[in-house]
Amino acid sequence: MNAGPSFDVIAIGGVCWDILGTVERYPGLDEKTELSTLLQQGGGLAATAIVAVARLGGRGALWGKIADDEFGRKNLEEFAREGVDTTHLQVVPGGTSQFAFCVAEEGSGHRTIFWKSATVGRLQPSDLDRDAILDCRALMVDGNHFEAALQVARWAHEAGVPTVLDMENPNEKNGELLRLCDWPILPEDFAVKLTGLPHALEAGEQLHRQLGKPLILTRGLRGSAAFVEGAVHLQPAYRIERSVDTTGAGDVFHGAFAYGLALGYDLTENLRFASAVAALKCRALGGRTGIPSFAEAREFMEQGQCHPTS
Repeated sequence: MNAGPSFDVIAIGGVCWDILGTVERYPGLDEKTELSTLLQQGGGLAATAIVAVARLGGRGALWGKIADDEFGRKNLEEFAREGVDTTHLQVVPGGTSQFAFCVAEEGSGHRTIFWKSATVGRLQPSDLDRDAILDCRALMVDGNHFEAALQVARWAHEAGVPTVLDMENPNEKNGELLRLCDWPILPEDFAVKLTGLPHALEAGEQLHRQLGKPLILTRGLRGSAAFVEGAVHLQPAYRIERSVDTTGAGDVFHGAFAYGLALGYDLTENLRFASAVAALKCRALGGRTGIPSFAEAREFMEQGQCHPTS
């Protein structure tokens, strides 16, 4: 008897180590201010998304590259605690892992991020195992290992495995990956920059028509907008009592949406689910600290209130 895929979601993409702090007011140039809190934890688009899957109770695996430095070791330890499979996370001797320093302003949830790229190189299509990376109910890719992500998206398209795409900035290479992935989930300014249209919903509609496939835009406090078969579905953002830090909210949205695909949620339910999980993340410092359990997210969906949409 076929037992089904080994994983609910497999993610391929970037891994980072974050040092995060909060300040009462973000300082100007040449000013000093004391950090109210300070913590360290893992970050990165695909990495945080797959931690969200695991925190929600899903079986997740991560493909990517890190160094054998202190930040790489810390990432591996955290993935182990979260229950993320790292069998195919390559550890490169002698390099440096990606690192970021994030400062969040208390109360507003706004943050500034300073980051340094890794020196470990990118995954290539030759590093991939087709059967292993398709051993899941849904795939999540970001643009960090671009050529490998393209290969994964092609295989997934052929095999009928749904793919979720996380991409922050448009460039001349994005087109094929956007067309191959089933669910591109992009920040609204991505669509604005790519189309040249000033309004996010108009830009989303145009990009949706150009791609000829579903498209979701994340819009911060305005929630998210899904463009499917010529229609626009607006999902308001959930209110939380106090927003501490928005770092990683988009990554968590992607992970929760991919897990919702694995669970068989329809679009309306999945937008609500991903929005609730992303909102709860913002109640604590760091991209991962506030990620809820599945039960907590479902309870919040039923009892939580939403911001107005526009």
